[in-house]
Amino acid sequence: MKFVCNTLQETQKAAEYLARAAKPGFCLALFGDLGYGKTTFAKYFIKSLNRSVSDVPSPTFTIIQTYDSPIAEIWHVDCYRLKSKDEFYNLGLEDALRHCITIIEWPEVIMSLLPIDTVKAYFSYDGNIRQLFFRYCRS
Repeated sequence: MKFVCNTLQETQKAAEYLARAAKPGFCLALFGDLGYGKTTFAKYFIKSLNRSVSDVPSPTFTIIQTYDSPIAEIWHVDCYRLKSKDEFYNLGLEDALRHCITIIEWPEVIMSLLPIDTVKAYFSYDGNIRQLFFRYCRS
């Protein structure tokens, strides 16, 4: 599935579309360079699951931000500063991956630890077109 996300409205529509698939144990891994829209996408995804959330800051420094939703608790995780898989275990993410909705920015260091059905979202920028495509993985 592919989306053009040149505007905030297009990014919001893509996030809301994917959020419809969210349920306990849903894991979303966000890939892309700095400034490509991962955190903005995560903000719209989270807000679509809980309209009362007013602020969704980047979890770059806190590493994890959590939010309530009627479906399941949402964990917004930024692995940019993680240096090893061992740090993953110290965060308590194992339990969240089973019972929560988890959105992970910069997942590269922990990809082998994520569920096999993790949805991968790739953000790219080609000239004047900002694109996002999803891969529903089973391997």
